Amino acid sequence: MGVVERFLENYAARDWDGLAECFSEQGFERVGPYVDVISSAAEYLDFLRRVVPILQEGYALVPNRIVYVDDHLALAELTERLPIDGTLTDIPEAIVFGLDGRGKINHMRLYLQQPGGTPPVGGKDAVGRQDP
Repeated sequence: MGVVERFLENYAARDWDGLAECFSEQGFERVGPYVDVISSAAEYLDFLRRVVPILQEGYALVPNRIVYVDDHLALAELTERLPIDGTLTDIPEAIVFGLDGRGKINHMRLYLQQPGGTPPVGGKDAVGRQDP
């Protein structure tokens, strides 16, 4: 099992010690979906310990596809399932993982799609269209 799979398994199990084993102790950085930066593995673990236990019942981070490019890069396509206004909602998410070449995660970049929103630049209706 690769480090991304171990990360997701430990995350789901709320196994903080197991998660700690997934992260490189040096040079770790996590950039969240709001460009919020966490600059160490210890700080990220503290964040997860605070946030994950208070997530509502039904919350899950479901892996759809995990791809290892090489020893330094992996990509995970996920579904973040969470209750929003009483309805269990699936949010498509991707995480780009930087790997240290020794089987540990040293960088994470999270990207979310926002279902139900209005695209600010016209979305699919703008593709290939030129206004006169």
